[in-house]
Amino acid sequence: MENKSKLMIVMFLILVLLQFGCNYDNEGININEVDDSLSNENQENNNNEIEDSSSNENQENNNNEIEDGSSNENQINNSNDKQLDESLEPEVKYGNSESDVIEGINRSGYEIVRRLNNKSEKKNILISPISLTTSLSMLVNGASGSTKDEILDVLNISDDENLNSTYDLLIERFEKISEKDERGEDYNTIINLANSLWFSLDTKIDADYMAMMKSNYHGDLFSVDFKDDKTKDEINKWISDKTNDLIKKAVEVINREATTYLINTLYFKGQWIDGFGEGNTKKSDFTLLTEEKVEVDMMSDRSKRYYDETEDAQIVALSFRSAVMYVVLPKDDITSFVKENDYDAINDMIENLETKNLVLYLPKFNYSAKYSLSGILKAFGMTSAFDPNVAEFDKMVSDGQKIFVSNASQSTQIELDETGVEAAAVTILTMRPTSVTLPVEEVTMRCDKPFLIIIKENMSDTYLFIGIVYNPTEN
Repeated sequence: MENKSKLMIVMFLILVLLQFGCNYDNEGININEVDDSLSNENQENNNNEIEDSSSNENQENNNNEIEDGSSNENQINNSNDKQLDESLEPEVKYGNSESDVIEGINRSGYEIVRRLNNKSEKKNILISPISLTTSLSMLVNGASGSTKDEILDVLNISDDENLNSTYDLLIERFEKISEKDERGEDYNTIINLANSLWFSLDTKIDADYMAMMKSNYHGDLFSVDFKDDKTKDEINKWISDKTNDLIKKAVEVINREATTYLINTLYFKGQWIDGFGEGNTKKSDFTLLTEEKVEVDMMSDRSKRYYDETEDAQIVALSFRSAVMYVVLPKDDITSFVKENDYDAINDMIENLETKNLVLYLPKFNYSAKYSLSGILKAFGMTSAFDPNVAEFDKMVSDGQKIFVSNASQSTQIELDETGVEAAAVTILTMRPTSVTLPVEEVTMRCDKPFLIIIKENMSDTYLFIGIVYNPTEN
């Protein structure tokens, strides 16, 4: 059958919404009840029908095979029934204050996606909200004054009273989720959130700050020489080890003037509780925003899912053990949908899912992304941390040294197939001493008329090239 699919972006914000972060009101869905039952994503309208039996004669005969619609109406996979009604109580209970921190994580991440969605160049987007906010939370512990207040605003919280204890609980929660159980390693969900602080040999980190890093963020501390090229390799190896080799060269060039590198990594691997049969995966068209069609490996499945359909979109939930992924398929284009629907609107959509007999088509994908987040964080109001003239990080360093954030970046990787999802992220905050970049005076040179160029070898002062640029567009 014809699979006319609109451009879909998996909204990483809700890629891994865990039990603890999603205990909704009684009117909506409780993820604790969905924990061991959800699976798979949503790509077709309800009225989509399975092709007739003549077009399916060559399909493999297995339990997940999609056969003709009439012969399968009574063969909906009911293996979920018991699971759909079970409730798995989270091992960690969160109070309102911790819930506020977690909501701030989700809200910040989705708003960043909306910013990236506004760019004219449409490339796949993948952001890890918790990786970024964990880095910012470690950073805010070293900040004071307006610098601290602005970081808290980006985190969408009014104070840091419960910030460290929440992340401590999250890390412990993730570790417990990742423990093997009697069903075997493949069935386990793995969530590994790791932190580290790398600081130069001549930088004195405050003792209380180091204690906080170790106790609340389970962080590794390294005193290194940033002028030594081996340090870049050591940082990249740490990142690679923590992300199961999904992200290998996050640091391409080491900043020799850096005082600290504040790094967070996130690794996730989850197997679908109800996977897709490989025999059902077929080549199919995927329609881009430009209306151009590309051929993809389209997975398919017929089973009971948590699902909802609104005027604007279809939503389905796919489960792993202790985690769930939502797929939101807009009826209009994805760009307009994300622009018009804020975090609260998306959250309302995923609270109202109900069990449905669903025929689902979902493409396999594997991609990576890398972002400089400095501009976005400044646009959110976090300007002081990046300003060498006003940044206040006196609680991080103890020798009176003035430092500021010179760059914030994040790299991500994700692969989704018939068995599940594997994904990783790394967020790096680079900090430098303010004395390196303090300007004496700012001047502007705008080369918007013909100009002269000279290329000179420095040792001998020999001119290698001389030229005049009359028209930069001339070929």
